[in-house]
Amino acid sequence: MRFLLLLSALCLAVSLPAQDFFEKSNLFFAENVTNNKVGYSKLAANSKSLNELITIIAKQDLTQLEEPNKKAFLINSYNLLVINQIIEKWQIESVMDIGGFFEANKVVIGGNKMTLNDLENKEIRKIYKDPRVHFVLVCGAIGCPPIINEAYLPATLDAQLDRQTKIAMNNPTFIQVSEDGNIKISEIFNWYKEDFVAKGSIIEYINSFRTTAISTEQKPKYYPYDWSINAGSSLSGASSKAVQPFIPDEMLIDPYAVNLQTYNAGSLLKENQADFTIFNSIYTESENNWQGQDYSGYRTTFASSLIQFTYGVTKSARINLGMDISLKGSGKAKNDDGYDQIGRAFDFRNDDSTRVGVSYIAPKIKIQPFKNVADFTLQSSFNIVLPKHPEGYSNPDGSGVGNLLWIEWNRHVWWTQFFYTKMILDDKFQVFAELDLLFRFKSSKSQITHFDLPASVLLSYFPTKKTTIYGMIQHVPRFLYDTKDPQINDWLISSNFTQFGLGFKYQLKPSINIELLYTNFFRAQNGGRGETFNLGIKYVLF
Repeated sequence: MRFLLLLSALCLAVSLPAQDFFEKSNLFFAENVTNNKVGYSKLAANSKSLNELITIIAKQDLTQLEEPNKKAFLINSYNLLVINQIIEKWQIESVMDIGGFFEANKVVIGGNKMTLNDLENKEIRKIYKDPRVHFVLVCGAIGCPPIINEAYLPATLDAQLDRQTKIAMNNPTFIQVSEDGNIKISEIFNWYKEDFVAKGSIIEYINSFRTTAISTEQKPKYYPYDWSINAGSSLSGASSKAVQPFIPDEMLIDPYAVNLQTYNAGSLLKENQADFTIFNSIYTESENNWQGQDYSGYRTTFASSLIQFTYGVTKSARINLGMDISLKGSGKAKNDDGYDQIGRAFDFRNDDSTRVGVSYIAPKIKIQPFKNVADFTLQSSFNIVLPKHPEGYSNPDGSGVGNLLWIEWNRHVWWTQFFYTKMILDDKFQVFAELDLLFRFKSSKSQITHFDLPASVLLSYFPTKKTTIYGMIQHVPRFLYDTKDPQINDWLISSNFTQFGLGFKYQLKPSINIELLYTNFFRAQNGGRGETFNLGIKYVLF
């Protein structure tokens, strides 16, 4: 009898901290969640109750929790840890504004440090294999299923999981069905597809909780996830129980996954997102400086179409792969500097005054090297030059015929670009800085290795949600390494130039924008002075 009393006392001692957790969690959600929104401002002013819960989460011995206590504890802990991390950085507009929110920042649960991704994927999904948890784990965004004003309790957990899954599956803004039967569903079903197809298709899983079944012959599309914070009075993609109309494609804008207005060369794509860009440029030169003397009275023009493809390979948007293809045409007029001579670059011949061809292809990788610094990225590419005699030649056999114009450097090119982006002044302006390391390695003994160090700064202004105006300035010094002369065998600043420009972007659709840019090479040492006229078209598949 004494043994049973002692055993009961030990069990009671173990369960009391968890019981205290559930009671305090229930009270916390009741006081701080209204209409599926969290009162972050109120919590930021007084977070005592939240801090108590975070302390319990950190100290609770998970091995002492039996089921379903442990499952309920982990679900509530995830939601509370999300709220706590938001409060620590309040005010923010999105959890994506916090570097490493899911994949890098460590939380403490049961004495163990882990990320939110670890908590979700290793401690909950992997162990319980219950797709319903996706409709109770709330990531702090409007695109998430709704957060409720009560805790998930062991005694009622299964019923709560069923209830919240049914709410999500029957919510017309979470599962969007148009009048003609087309279906759009949350990207949750795409990110965690394996959880929902274990016993059938995604549509079959959705139908198992719907009051009105969807045709299993329909192939659903995924609308963009809304990462804006689940606070205030804005309508949640899954929290509103009112009937909402089917959202057309042109209205599906995800300002945090891919926002073309703020998208730049340093932006990264998430898994399965793709960027197709064609940037057409005409550089036309009518003056140059060489060894202290200025020359003019000619016109040399290079027209290029740079075709770029970039693809996101990770959910965290930290690694992108891609390929660049450069198409070029060049032309020159020796004694005429008129703008009409620009047309010589479009003669599409290969002779002494005009040239055309695919100049290079370049595989590339773009990464976010530091988990907690989302504004800093780098890209590295390697240019593979394709034409034969890309730098041309002059009078090769002494006959004076068969000369060929320049189209591309005949060198192996390794190009690494460092990008930094910063939104300023209430996000009406964006500062973008780029520093490049560009090596052109010589491919023959007669050549000299080039090392360019371009540095660029762009300032963008967003007068409307679809319009961008920006200015830019770039300075490019070139260093040479020449070992042919034993007296000159070191890095030297051989040439440099500076250009400024003004650009305009307009977003035709959420996934398409056009760009116009004019630049002027207003100074140069041992280099050309000219202008560029640029037209770009970008399409992002997300």
